[in-house]
Amino acid sequence: MQISNFEHPVLNISINGAAVEKRPSSFSLITDEGIASVMAVLKFPADSGIGKSGDPVQVHLSFAGQEYLLFTGNVLAAGIHGAYRDLILTDGYSKLFKTPVIAAYRKEIAKAILQDCLDSAGIESTAITCPDIEIARFSTQKITAFLCIKLLIKTLEEHGHEGLRFFFDAENTFRFGTAGDTGKNEGAFYEFETGKNILKKGSGRIEVLPLPIRHSQEVAVDGMKFVASRTDLSVSGSHSRLILWLREVA
Repeated sequence: MQISNFEHPVLNISINGAAVEKRPSSFSLITDEGIASVMAVLKFPADSGIGKSGDPVQVHLSFAGQEYLLFTGNVLAAGIHGAYRDLILTDGYSKLFKTPVIAAYRKEIAKAILQDCLDSAGIESTAITCPDIEIARFSTQKITAFLCIKLLIKTLEEHGHEGLRFFFDAENTFRFGTAGDTGKNEGAFYEFETGKNILKKGSGRIEVLPLPIRHSQEVAVDGMKFVASRTDLSVSGSHSRLILWLREVA
């Protein structure tokens, strides 16, 4: 999909299932292949009173008559900082980070251990590709579900399965797998060209208009295919852009 520099993005926010009529001052979202959580912040005027901890949130981006989902999750924390009311957002990662588990398994399938962690944290929407490996012994003291999944990945690596990772996508679906299956973000394939829809171009990265692109999505830059290893999205009235850190497709 090719995007023109003349298209102007607009944010649409819903909190507690209802559209927020007041436009946010800004929205930022960072995703990274090496980090299971996103970093997302919504800013409103300090006197808006919008949003509180625990509120469900969706952020959409509209342009050229289309609307795209950028984020699904909850408000982790809300507070006033200077002229703004900051809403720190989190996805299902916070459930994994807050849920304590104790693992005690003998001769159990890896996917069953993973599913138990997710069930404990109340994670229902999933896209999982897990090696069909029986683990002789897997046990831990009380740790978070997040750390339990990390230890499971380490155990699977010891069985020869490399490249496994997990995160939550724009729909707040838990994804587990490798870059070749469900361990990547899915979305439209965008094409960028120097002098046409690339705002800035540097070593290993480009800056473009805001788009629904997260880490691990493929894009084309001047006819060559790359994977976004990190994304940094910022949308505001004064300046809106998306920075993509890129690596060549293997």
